[in-house]
Amino acid sequence: MHKYIVLGKTNTEFSSSMVSKPQNRKDIVAPFVESLGGNLLEMLYLNHPEISAVALVEGPNDEAVASMTGIIKASGMFDDLNWYRAFDSSELKQIYELASTKMTEYVSAKSFGEDE
Repeated sequence: MHKYIVLGKTNTEFSSSMVSKPQNRKDIVAPFVESLGGNLLEMLYLNHPEISAVALVEGPNDEAVASMTGIIKASGMFDDLNWYRAFDSSELKQIYELASTKMTEYVSAKSFGEDE
């Protein structure tokens, strides 16, 4: 499973729905995420003008998370919703270990002279 960060900006329709019927959205959204093969680890709300909702999700692949966020966007409750693949420190180490071994194979555009 991969880790993902989902950042969104809820809209007035979301607020209106929550005022009319307060609910724990994590309890409601978690089974949906599970139906796509994932796991909703955390759902947080912020008092930030551009980002009002943050979720930490485990997902099997990018396609599942893209599908999940596409469906949530279609609900009309968000003005903006984006997802990002996240790497923990051991995964980042593996990425840079591979980069370190392949570094000599890359030829920079800067390495070419004007005469070539």
